[in-house]
Amino acid sequence: MSRKFKGLALLLAACAALPAWAGNGNQLHGIGAVNSSMGGAGVALPNDALGALNLNPALLTQLDGHKMEFSAELADDDITISSQAGPFSGKTEHTADPALIPAFGFTAHKPGSKIAFGVGFLGLAGFGADFPQDSTNPLFAPQPFGFGHVYSSYALMKVPTVVAVQVNDKLSIGGALVAGRASLTARPAGFAAPDCTATGVCFVPNADSDSAWGFGAQVGVLYKVSDAFNIGFSYQTEMDFEDFEWNSAVANPNLPTFGTKRKLSLQVNNPANVVVGIGFTPGDKLKIALDAKQMYFEDAAGFGDTLGWQDITAYGLGIQFQATPKLALRAGYNETEGAIPDEATFFNVASPAVFGTHITAGLGVGVTDTLTLNLGYYRALSEEISGPFISPVIGPVPGTRVTTEMTLDSILATFSFSL
Repeated sequence: MSRKFKGLALLLAACAALPAWAGNGNQLHGIGAVNSSMGGAGVALPNDALGALNLNPALLTQLDGHKMEFSAELADDDITISSQAGPFSGKTEHTADPALIPAFGFTAHKPGSKIAFGVGFLGLAGFGADFPQDSTNPLFAPQPFGFGHVYSSYALMKVPTVVAVQVNDKLSIGGALVAGRASLTARPAGFAAPDCTATGVCFVPNADSDSAWGFGAQVGVLYKVSDAFNIGFSYQTEMDFEDFEWNSAVANPNLPTFGTKRKLSLQVNNPANVVVGIGFTPGDKLKIALDAKQMYFEDAAGFGDTLGWQDITAYGLGIQFQATPKLALRAGYNETEGAIPDEATFFNVASPAVFGTHITAGLGVGVTDTLTLNLGYYRALSEEISGPFISPVIGPVPGTRVTTEMTLDSILATFSFSL
């Protein structure tokens, strides 16, 4: 990767490091206004550069010319966590600002050529939380009685470098080397062993921001059954990240070592996933995409072993209608299983990626012959998870309960250039 591209990746990752929210587990259900407003579906539908770079490298052989897309998503979540411990109970609301999630993509395919290329810098995944210390809520009571103020921010930038080949009139294949840049902050660092006295009084240390690089690969296939019907397949390996490492300090003021240095580390890998789908274009005006995605969180370091996340299946459906030569209308639906089981609610106070149903809509307006403005909107409907407090000594604590509830509204704008 060139120094210029490295600089762009770092800049985009810095923007995405604001508390970012996703939709299929910790990942956005779609990248860019076009793919997002189609419910994230499109592994078999060559509809836009950002969606192709994320979903299926083979799609690039169907995008003629040079295409460049810049996108920004503004996501605003509403998260409430309530808890009960015996006769004490309370409810606390999340206070973070909306997240800004960027994406950039470039594809090149000379009409008639069998080879296509592309590169993307895609804000793909994240979660975040900012809950104030709240003495009326047992979970957020001051340490050592609760967690106190809870702040977290995790963001991942996916950087695929793609080559695709059109084997014949029906079959295209593609591959990508995928780099990733992630950042993580956790205050307190719930993954770390607490600093405890002999009498069991415990404080949890903090982990301020650190970044890590990760790498993986992606392969994709596009098969044209007929002029109107495509089948698509994509597989992305788990992205193996280097450990996050933090300089922290002993947090318990009752210990003689209070304030002395302490090292913390954690590996968080991006999960492998498989996507299959169909693309249907019965005429010049109508496009339909239907996808199914399997995401393997249980085997991904950090998610399965530390947070207790489970594998999930997500389904996306999108429809695009070309109302006029310069106006395209889009609508979609995305349904996903919850990555966080109820019994792991306590471990995910700082990573509340609670999602199920997404309703999406959007439009594309041809501004000039070479520029299209695409807008999108989606709402993640209200979902909740609930489980007991977990003690490292006795496990689930009788008479306790923590419940996380959230909704999400997001707007997107993508500038698409045909060069």
